[in-house]
Amino acid sequence: MELIKKTGIDYRKIEISPMIDAYYNKIDEKNRLRAGNKMARERMSVLFDVALETNCLVLGTGNRTEICLGYTTWYGDSACSINPIGELYKTEVRQIAKILGIPDQIITKAPSADLWAGQTDEGEIGVLYEKIDLILRSMVDDGITSKNDLLKLGYDEDALTRVIGLINKNAFKRSLPEIAGLGRNSIPSSITLKD
Repeated sequence: MELIKKTGIDYRKIEISPMIDAYYNKIDEKNRLRAGNKMARERMSVLFDVALETNCLVLGTGNRTEICLGYTTWYGDSACSINPIGELYKTEVRQIAKILGIPDQIITKAPSADLWAGQTDEGEIGVLYEKIDLILRSMVDDGITSKNDLLKLGYDEDALTRVIGLINKNAFKRSLPEIAGLGRNSIPSSITLKD
């Protein structure tokens, strides 16, 4: 709401609680993650519906850090029509936000999907974004994959294990679902008829 006040952009607030409550009788520790994923997917379902109604596109907000780690709900907050910040690490998004004059209380707020009370990204991941981004830059951007070389750079072994574990566990979230091959030609991205 602070950003809306600052920019004056149009907005519409749509409460998804009735949709979630209709599906789950009770949300507790046993089904909290499932419910969180359902909430993320419900948000996107509503956003795509509003986009169709208003002839707009759904703007993605996932950054390179979240995409690398798979810290996203597949077909939830990862679903979008276009993602302008998908190549920027979380720390870079914060730097750009400062340049754009985004209020400090937004920039410094603990990142969270706000799916349950007290949830924070870094609390769930177990590593601070500043450390994650340095590790990802070394491994993904610079191609350093030797454990010894990464340890020599000063990275904590537990943080490396956690980051690599998430990258590998959630690799499926970075591509479309596999299609069973039946020997047919691949579907082209576009077709142009020749004269």
